[in-house]
Amino acid sequence: MVPVIIYWGAVLVLAIWLIWNVGFSLKYLANGERGNLWAFMLLNVFALIAGLLVVWAYGDNGFLNWALATSSSKINQTGWLTINNWINVVLIIVQFFLGRVRAPQTTK
Repeated sequence: MVPVIIYWGAVLVLAIWLIWNVGFSLKYLANGERGNLWAFMLLNVFALIAGLLVVWAYGDNGFLNWALATSSSKINQTGWLTINNWINVVLIIVQFFLGRVRAPQTTK
């Protein structure tokens, strides 16, 4: 039961983070505060790593049997986490390019 709660808790937290991130990214983009997109990009990298760790931990590699003394075959992974991870990859790339701020040009 505990691995199922951990799995769905991770899926829920990552989904909420994705919605929060898209909302604030659009707000900062509309306000012209492009430098903040790089901060969200860095946080998205951490969210992607967390999502990939959840996918790895709940895969058939024996980690759950070692860590929680339970079988991972009882936990069915859904596509929601995979979709969330791919959306994070797309957001990282978009925020990288949209977050660039050109240096002010100096007069000669």
